[in-house]
Amino acid sequence: MMRGVPLALTVFALVVAADPAGAQSRPRPRPAPQSRSIQIGGYGMFGLFNFTAVETFDAVLGKPSGNIYGGGGTVGLPLGGLFVDIGAWRFKEVGERVFINNGEVFHLGIPVTVTITPLEITGGWKFRRRNSRLVPYAGGGVTIYGFKETSTFSTPAEDLDERFNGYHILGGVEYKVMRWLGLGGEVTWTTIPDAIGTGGASKAFGENDLGGTSFRAKITVGR
Repeated sequence: MMRGVPLALTVFALVVAADPAGAQSRPRPRPAPQSRSIQIGGYGMFGLFNFTAVETFDAVLGKPSGNIYGGGGTVGLPLGGLFVDIGAWRFKEVGERVFINNGEVFHLGIPVTVTITPLEITGGWKFRRRNSRLVPYAGGGVTIYGFKETSTFSTPAEDLDERFNGYHILGGVEYKVMRWLGLGGEVTWTTIPDAIGTGGASKAFGENDLGGTSFRAKITVGR
């Protein structure tokens, strides 16, 4: 019996040394999480803007909507899909000054040019999925709205050149054609309350919001 003890101990020691899951094995360290870097990109866009004040702009411009174009830049932060976007666009249409009497529109034959140049500051989230070229996103933020109304035959006191503050929310999807190039579609709702409605056609129709809904097509560059 005593002679078998050293042999058993020797066999046990060899098994423990050979077994990676034995008492002398150490747990493997976990790989460090990959750090995310800041991603910078830009875009150009064009689309259609539909005014909330439908009756006012239909009377002045002959339609409650018009084309827009613009662009901006996006910074993706190293916090999942969080991003910050700064963009601007332009709307410009020529219409006619009007007089409203009991809901009836009288055109005065005086051309008027309406120009809108908003600056949009947006924070949002991109819903990235592994091995997918489609990147949905959503966000919201502040809109700084530049509004001009000028006419050839008006005095400077009759023209308007004002700025208003409002906010917007948006949602869209981007398709990555390649790593640095993408195509996207976006819907943005903007509200600029109490910007109009104190005079002219907007007062006659009881409309005071200068915002609206826009549908935008985008070409994106960068990551």
